[in-house]
Amino acid sequence: MGCSQSKSTGLSVEPASSSKSVKFPQIPQQQSDRIVEDCIIIWVLNDSSIDVELEKAKLRHIVSTIKIFTDRDQCVAYITNIRVEKIFLIVPTEESFVDSIRNLPQLEKIYILDSSFREIDKNMNVIPTSSNIFHDIDSLCKQLEIDVDLCELDLIVLTASAPMSQDDTISANLKKQGATFLYAQFIREINFRLKFDNNAKSEFVNFCRIHYVNNPEQLHMIDEFEANYRPQKALLWLTRPGFIWRVLQRMQRTFEIDILYKLGFLVKHAHTQLNIFHENNSFLTENILVVYRGKTMFNDKFNSLVKNNLHGLISFNNFFTAHMDKTVSLDFIHRRLIALPNVTGVLFEIYVNPTTYSIRSPFASLDKVHGDDKVNTNGVLFGLNTVFRIDSIEEFSDESVGILWNVKLTLIADDDPQLLRLVAPLRSNEVHANPLSYMGKLFMEMGEYMRAEQFFLGMLQDTSVLNQPRRLVRVHNGLAANYMLKGDYIKALEQSQQALDVSLSYLPPQHTDLAPLYDTIGKSYFHLNDYQKAIENYERASDLIALNPQLSNDQFITDLKVRIDSTKKLLNNKQ
Repeated sequence: MGCSQSKSTGLSVEPASSSKSVKFPQIPQQQSDRIVEDCIIIWVLNDSSIDVELEKAKLRHIVSTIKIFTDRDQCVAYITNIRVEKIFLIVPTEESFVDSIRNLPQLEKIYILDSSFREIDKNMNVIPTSSNIFHDIDSLCKQLEIDVDLCELDLIVLTASAPMSQDDTISANLKKQGATFLYAQFIREINFRLKFDNNAKSEFVNFCRIHYVNNPEQLHMIDEFEANYRPQKALLWLTRPGFIWRVLQRMQRTFEIDILYKLGFLVKHAHTQLNIFHENNSFLTENILVVYRGKTMFNDKFNSLVKNNLHGLISFNNFFTAHMDKTVSLDFIHRRLIALPNVTGVLFEIYVNPTTYSIRSPFASLDKVHGDDKVNTNGVLFGLNTVFRIDSIEEFSDESVGILWNVKLTLIADDDPQLLRLVAPLRSNEVHANPLSYMGKLFMEMGEYMRAEQFFLGMLQDTSVLNQPRRLVRVHNGLAANYMLKGDYIKALEQSQQALDVSLSYLPPQHTDLAPLYDTIGKSYFHLNDYQKAIENYERASDLIALNPQLSNDQFITDLKVRIDSTKKLLNNKQ
């Protein structure tokens, strides 16, 4: 199980300044092709006429999405284009095409399924030692289930923020890293203020039925969830192996925000329940609690997220379990390093002060979660997007694992000054009133331009946005900014022009607020090499500012003058 190492979406966020709720858009998707879990199985067959329905049913007990290929070139193309999912590849024998994809990060493991190996065993009295070679589907499934469980445990996302510094110069990579950390905390803020309609559960159930239509086992669990779910059992459902955990874990890696709002009611209930358990944490004493969580990371990720952020903050972007017994986490790291020898093993040593209380980051013993004192009493479940401070990072050697990194973390409180400084923008009235526009802005700062485009386009399908001109202007401005960053200046110009047209429906033509729009339109024309129209729009912006100089930004005026002068020079040279 993932936690432990062993049209309207039906949901809304209520702005601080209004009693009205803000509807969140559905992101356009190819529903029939959409993958909703982290892992997929790709099975290469020699003959497409072979009936493998029984085998597929056994594989779906472990992973819901199974892709079958007989054409090796098509298989390689499909695998090469995968960016999110982890692939478990099944081939009938040693295949030459595998050499071209063997080292791709999305390829988790390769299995050979060949019934002839059974005959080799009998005739030669030799048992294959490789855990990748199997003579029947049942033996393969036993190993596959272990491998998938370990992989899913290791997929928990980390985000980090650099320590406080007096240096204002920040690299582009650090800006993206900071935006990703802020996005995770924004999700936590949204969850804290989340409201949901009475039909929220039904919408989530319908969504899951569509995407698990070929998985009878998960469909049965979905039916059970629909019939028996109660808010006081949220954590039990969330920590149960199955569709809920897998959908939630993937969403945290892929930024599929529409899924968050489908699952939002359950996440909200789970946090409420975890806070209740937190208030009655009988395992806490006056002493510091120490728990452990193992993880493997590619070395560049370890350096950028952990090693380079000593004394900074780090967040685990899902509900997760840590253990009081260090050997549980060391064993996990050991097993992952056997499968992936080129990654870095990290042991997180987490310190929890009993006096530290965080409504947004509750935790509780797993025996409380499951209501059974015999269930994994050495496990502690932490809430979504819990934040810790990185206190120390040290290399050490373990006789069973080898060289590892020991990273000591401390749970921080909601009122930690470093955290408050970072999340201050999230709690402004402007963001509370316009959470969608801010989320789109974060996507752009993260470099997730395609996700930002999908998000804004989804908002344009929302009648509550279309009926509120000021909100509609923000969406068009967001799309324009996103297209500018992507270098698609024609689309950027179209969106800026639409933003101007809508603005003129409620603002007089001489209003200063129109100046940035004319400036943005001018930039689009500039990048399209239409310097004359660029100058016209720059000067229109300048004229509007001159009408109300007391409301203007000095830096904006200076930058605008520079753009006008430099564009005029380019136009003169062109002529």
